Amino acid sequence: MQKIFTYTTRGQIGSYVRASLGMTMTSGPLLLLSPTSVIVYILLFLFTLFCCYGIRTVIRQLTRLEISAAGIRAIGPTVGRHNRAIAWEELGGFKLRYYSTRRDRDAGWMHLALKGKGVRLSIDSNIGHFDELVRLSYGAAISKGVVMDPATGRNLSALGIDRFGAGR
Repeated sequence: MQKIFTYTTRGQIGSYVRASLGMTMTSGPLLLLSPTSVIVYILLFLFTLFCCYGIRTVIRQLTRLEISAAGIRAIGPTVGRHNRAIAWEELGGFKLRYYSTRRDRDAGWMHLALKGKGVRLSIDSNIGHFDELVRLSYGAAISKGVVMDPATGRNLSALGIDRFGAGR
């Protein structure tokens, strides 16, 4: 059994829009201001941040996660940081967090953090079939006896995963 999960263009469209808008809104005034103005340096810094955010989004979209009976592996275009693997036998950490964008906690995203033998994988809910990825990882964490905090338990319940690993 091997499953592949990827970040789709549709799931990343918001990040692409934010990066493009940020670069556009900072580059316009940069062209109009004199180079001696302090604001130019602030805008240049912000432009650089939005460029980095856009590059990070492209790298994320080109990264894929492979889950097999042996473990989970991230394969991406950059060497080192994005080419990492955790064997299920080495899994030592499982956290599922929810980050709300509204006060009523009605909208937001989830973030799964896996740790094992010095390797960390960070996966957010923009990835395709995130709930299935969480379900498979959670099954491995349960069989390994990984201790989870109450917030992770609540977030698993929100995805329809009960404490025994069964889904809705």
